[in-house]
Amino acid sequence: MKYFPALLLLLLTALGAQASDSLLYIEAQGVGGYSRSDMDKEYVYRSGNADDVMQLNSVGFDFIKKFSSETGDFGAAAVQGRLAYNEDKDKAEFQLYNAYLKAKTSIVDIWAGHDRTAFGLASFWDTHGDLLQPLPMYGFGFDRDWGAGLSKDTEHGDIKMALTTGTGMGIKAKGNWLLTSRASYGVLSYDNYNIGLSGMAGKKPDVMGYEIMDKLKETLIGALDASFNHSRFEHKAEINIGKKNKKNAFAGFYRMGINFLEENRLKLEGQYVYTEEEDVKDYAAGGGITFKFNSWLTGRIMYEWQHDMNERRIIAQLYLYYFAL
Repeated sequence: MKYFPALLLLLLTALGAQASDSLLYIEAQGVGGYSRSDMDKEYVYRSGNADDVMQLNSVGFDFIKKFSSETGDFGAAAVQGRLAYNEDKDKAEFQLYNAYLKAKTSIVDIWAGHDRTAFGLASFWDTHGDLLQPLPMYGFGFDRDWGAGLSKDTEHGDIKMALTTGTGMGIKAKGNWLLTSRASYGVLSYDNYNIGLSGMAGKKPDVMGYEIMDKLKETLIGALDASFNHSRFEHKAEINIGKKNKKNAFAGFYRMGINFLEENRLKLEGQYVYTEEEDVKDYAAGGGITFKFNSWLTGRIMYEWQHDMNERRIIAQLYLYYFAL
């Protein structure tokens, strides 16, 4: 069964202790816009490329359960999935996003399932509903991956490590593996900065959405990332350098955001991405506007230009994330 791990996690969650707390959210989004390139011009119903899994018109759920005792929380489980319609392929597909169990111990926190790897900004930055995307959507790192990991908070930051399949949203085990680790200094929510040093090594296939190629490629990449908040401004940057398939690979990312109105309801953002792998260079520049109508409804507009196909996209999104139970 393709989604047996998620079904197992859901069963374990349902059988959880009576002293636990649970939350259920309904998630839905409408996405559409216009794309023009040297090859074609058309209306599109996605935020990225035709094979990307984000963002598509979809409806789904996010279920989170915490396990606790008289001494405090000792674990959590989560299952987040959505039914998305891919206009380019004229089919609906179930996308499994989060599907993990986590345990808190006195030494480290442990997770298993489908969760964040320990590499770069994606190790802590939640962009799953955003139109503008960081490096994982450009082929460097993963937003989520199947496997297991460890994390430990330190006095001034944290340390993480994960061993995963290197297949992203889909799951396949045929000699593929990916080891990631990250150490950081600073707690963004308290210190207003965080600086991280990451490493990635393994043998992994090329991935296009849920399609996993058979050929495995050696990967060895190091990364330096930084996040800094000051007044209304947010800055995030990341540099990756190493080798993919025994050829030099490099990626650079920078995003700046400016917040306005009460509770930062309005945000203006701009970003630049540069990638180089297997002798192919590409870069993209984009900007976006995010407006929170209320606590559960958000509107976004994005413009992005990608050099490779000389493609220009302007995309609008209405995103709902509603507390149900």
